[in-house]
Amino acid sequence: MEFCKVCDNLYYIKINNDDNDNLIYYCRKCGNEETNLSNMDLCVSKTNFKEVTNIDYGSNPYIKLDPTLPRIKNIKCPNKDCKRYTSERTKEEKENDEIIYMRYDDKNMKYIYLCPSCNYLWKNE
Repeated sequence: MEFCKVCDNLYYIKINNDDNDNLIYYCRKCGNEETNLSNMDLCVSKTNFKEVTNIDYGSNPYIKLDPTLPRIKNIKCPNKDCKRYTSERTKEEKENDEIIYMRYDDKNMKYIYLCPSCNYLWKNE
């Protein structure tokens, strides 16, 4: 943002009437116009909402109860001690096996997986 040097109000941008290829800054209050303003791109505060911070998904024991997280049934839990692999499970329990997955790296499309049965957490690198 640029400000008027006469009255310190905000400059607005418009097309120069003499030369349609140039933009000029003008003040709506006093009518002052500037054509040669330096654009130093000063920044007081910058927030990047796309930047991913390191999130510890394993620290919340209730994350497996979140119904909004996506689930998949064609991935097996790599934990050999998982109770999914016990023989006393019914057919319905075996059909309802699911793995929760969450994207932790948007740029490289990497996911973290959670087995809700044994709380085992892993990544595919």
